Amino acid sequence: MQQSLFDVLAVPAEKLKYEAFKEANPWVMPALLQMVYKLHIQGHTHYGIAALVEVLRYQHATTNDPSSEFKFNNNYRAFMAREIMQENPIFEGFFSTRKSVADLSEDY
Repeated sequence: MQQSLFDVLAVPAEKLKYEAFKEANPWVMPALLQMVYKLHIQGHTHYGIAALVEVLRYQHATTNDPSSEFKFNNNYRAFMAREIMQENPIFEGFFSTRKSVADLSEDY
């Protein structure tokens, strides 16, 4: 079902940018989820999404061309944490969250 113009306008601009980022970088969410599973298996019940994002940045920097245009906006962390917890109920509460534009989305 195609969204109407009104539906698109109701979506916060930051969420649209996040969705575009995910589409352009489909490896990011599976990589984050893999790290979360590994932490969970090791017994962690809580961790910071910021730390995981920094690990991904480092991994990307050390395995890709330095001229790569890959940019990881910190504003996406709130969306990612909520998406992981919503789509994987075993991780409910794994990340602490604060009030965010990501809360305006019913999808996360």
